[in-house]
Amino acid sequence: MKPIISLFVVTVLFSCSSENKKNDAEGKAAVKKEEIQVVEVQTLFDKDQFDDPKKAELLQELKVCSDKNKGPEDYMNPSCTPRFFNISPYIENTPIENAFLLQIKSKVGGFPLRRLLIFIREKGQLVKVNGFVANLIGTKKSTSKHDDLILRFNDKDQGQDVFYNCIFKWNGLSYKYDSVEAIEGADWGGPVKAELKDSISKEIEKEITGNKMIF
Repeated sequence: MKPIISLFVVTVLFSCSSENKKNDAEGKAAVKKEEIQVVEVQTLFDKDQFDDPKKAELLQELKVCSDKNKGPEDYMNPSCTPRFFNISPYIENTPIENAFLLQIKSKVGGFPLRRLLIFIREKGQLVKVNGFVANLIGTKKSTSKHDDLILRFNDKDQGQDVFYNCIFKWNGLSYKYDSVEAIEGADWGGPVKAELKDSISKEIEKEITGNKMIF
């Protein structure tokens, strides 16, 4: 991990600093256009009830919540509420009960990080098609009608937190890794240079799969 991060700091991050003014302006225009397409997602787990009762029913169907919950700090017996879980759609014009993203709060069940599970209903049963140790931070509309997902992975380098913002796209059966968009640390970070994105993306894919952040 250490050699990869060193490469990022020297050659990848803060990519605009070495470009001329014309390229910088073009880059800002491209970023602005991209931002319009991205829907940012922020999950706070700060509500007591879902906006749709079907969401609590889905959690009960999955048997991931408990009626023995003793409060918002009882992570071993999470209630069927948005204090511990968030459910959102990912397929255009598809009812939530047939396809959804399940974001699980960190510490639920004793697991230290957030997890994202993706479900689809087949022959009346909910089937998990993907699992990630990651936080959903954004979505983008796709021609496949399955939103592209922007996932933020939390890694460690010499005891310090490092974050990878990665794009996942639907391949017809499940979500597959596409690229890394940005790398960030405690006081450094930024977008990956376009000319290095392919090679760096491959390294990050090895990192997150090797650390079993995709399951």
